[in-house]
Amino acid sequence: NWGRPRAAPKTGTHPAPSPYRGPRHGEDDVTLTSILKATLAAAAIAGLSACSLPEDPNAFAHDPYEATNRDFHDFNKGVDTVALRPAAALYAESPALTRHLIGNALDTLDLPSAAINHWLQGDPAAAGRTLLRLGVNLVFGLGVLDPATDFGLPKEDADFGGTLAANGIPEGAYLEVPLLGPHTERALFGRVVDAALDPVGLAAAAAGVPVGVRLARTPAEAVAAREANFEAIDKLLHDGEDSYVTTRAAYLQLRRRQVAGEATEDALPDVYGQ
Repeated sequence: NWGRPRAAPKTGTHPAPSPYRGPRHGEDDVTLTSILKATLAAAAIAGLSACSLPEDPNAFAHDPYEATNRDFHDFNKGVDTVALRPAAALYAESPALTRHLIGNALDTLDLPSAAINHWLQGDPAAAGRTLLRLGVNLVFGLGVLDPATDFGLPKEDADFGGTLAANGIPEGAYLEVPLLGPHTERALFGRVVDAALDPVGLAAAAAGVPVGVRLARTPAEAVAAREANFEAIDKLLHDGEDSYVTTRAAYLQLRRRQVAGEATEDALPDVYGQ
């Protein structure tokens, strides 16, 4: 009977239900995923607003800032002539084993960020392989050797620029950034996010590692990349009639292949280490 009052429960028979109900199974994962997706959406909106669209969607390069870009390209070319190229040449004189170990260490530092971006790009399998690669190289290679590749876990690059691309953000205009070299608007925005949220950088800051030591990673990567592609970058920057056009074409081809997951070790050189 709907109108019949229920008898009060006997005291001590059953404990009164707690007003707090803990999360159901998987609820924490859903909450974390929702937060990260919301963060990604906010970043994607900001990235979209920052990326200009070409008037001709079939044009190879969207370069509305060419005049300014050429000035910055000349500046970067001068920096390469007086600083980066000599540093790379000096680095090339160091023992091959030293360069090998430094290259592996720099690769290890990139892996946590790459794993996060693989996951944000909807590829949890690649994220898992990247984390497994990190663990293998830390445990068996002490962070400076690469046994993971021999175990079938090669490097799989990913960055936030690629994450934006995977979520439909256009690449935007081509930019030549002082000291950082060629980028697209999307790649530059992604680089800023990667730098700000890099797990290794955040952990180092929390551990009190000096700023100068943390910042040394970027020029170290640039010198290592310049040395690894010494002759190819020389041809791009110093042997052609118009180094700006050849650098722009090489970068855009490489970057688009990277975003599509087609870039390989023997692809066009990543100028300035980017």
